Amino acid sequence: MTIIFSDEDLMYIDKEQDNQLQSIRQAIDTMKAKGSASFCKKCGHVMQYFTVGNAKLLQCGFCGNRIAEMVKSE
Repeated sequence: MTIIFSDEDLMYIDKEQDNQLQSIRQAIDTMKAKGSASFCKKCGHVMQYFTVGNAKLLQCGFCGNRIAEMVKSE
């Protein structure tokens, strides 16, 4: 049995998806403005990190790119 979507259904789905994408973009822009997140230079995704001693080790969950940064000691 095939599922048939009307034009009205598709417009609603597109609107919901646009709203979700807009909220994701706003969250990413907030993270960029705060400077609290690092982004992968290869693919642009948010990088996960953990600290070891005075180093910050970052890894991209999307492409696997890895970077190590020195943490400024205060």
